[in-house]
Amino acid sequence: MIKFLLLLSGILLLIVHIFIYPFSDKTQFIFFIAGILMVGVPHGAADLLVAMQNSKGANTSFSKLNFFLTYLGRLFLFAAILLFFPLVGNILFLIFAAYHFGETDLKHFKTEKIIGKLFVISYGLVILGVILLNQFNQVIPMLQLFETGKKYQHVFNFINENRYSILTFLVAFFFISTFVYFYISSATTKHLQGEFLIQFAFLIIILFQLPMLLGFTFYFILWHSVLSLKNIVGYLNNGNNVSFATIAKQIGLYSFLAITGFSIFGMTGFMFANEETMVVYVFIGLAVLTAPHMQIIHDMYLRIRMKHEIVKEV
Repeated sequence: MIKFLLLLSGILLLIVHIFIYPFSDKTQFIFFIAGILMVGVPHGAADLLVAMQNSKGANTSFSKLNFFLTYLGRLFLFAAILLFFPLVGNILFLIFAAYHFGETDLKHFKTEKIIGKLFVISYGLVILGVILLNQFNQVIPMLQLFETGKKYQHVFNFINENRYSILTFLVAFFFISTFVYFYISSATTKHLQGEFLIQFAFLIIILFQLPMLLGFTFYFILWHSVLSLKNIVGYLNNGNNVSFATIAKQIGLYSFLAITGFSIFGMTGFMFANEETMVVYVFIGLAVLTAPHMQIIHDMYLRIRMKHEIVKEV
């Protein structure tokens, strides 16, 4: 039901943008920042509770100190990669983000085997490809705000000139991996296949027609973050002693700390110089947070699928 409502909101957003009121760049920026603050950051703020529950489910000891050391270590490591090897860092970020998006949207499918993982990452790559490649001329100015962006101008020009060829390859990769996955696991996924393909078609139509920033806002905020929060709350509440008040308090506290830290960092540099610069810094922040966040959520989805299989067997 929630996916239907989210798709309906995307269709309404698309209708308004095309036929009633084309959203200006400033309006899109306001939607983007407001969404990041209200939903985007909170969807990753429950990582500590999720990690604790993952540890409990695996019957292993949990240390908050070790959690924060590991979490911050991964964060700073990926930040260093982005700083010193920006091209490699951005490619890794796209791969990580694609897998994370795919794993959230395909949580009902068993994806532990190689073909399942190809299904997941190909799905995420198509989503990112439709958002970024279709409007790549809007992405290039953001990349050129930094010296490293100017250094790789020839790479961006190549991508821009061949963006639809690259997107076609990603779509072909997705459909091949999807066909093989469905063929191999048809006995367990047949009832999900039709619903998934219809949902995917509507999602792609919406993202293809929306401007880049508005498309990313719809997918990351209204779709991915809302579904992630729903899955996280359900995971923590399902048969556990974690109350909704505890979850809300945890999310509120770490959202506040994350936003405060990011704001202080921004004020020490040029993050607030203009809207375009601020969007780029937010994307960088999302990139460095993805590295530690996706591992915790990956473990969560693994345990959800394991629990689902146990329930089915019983």
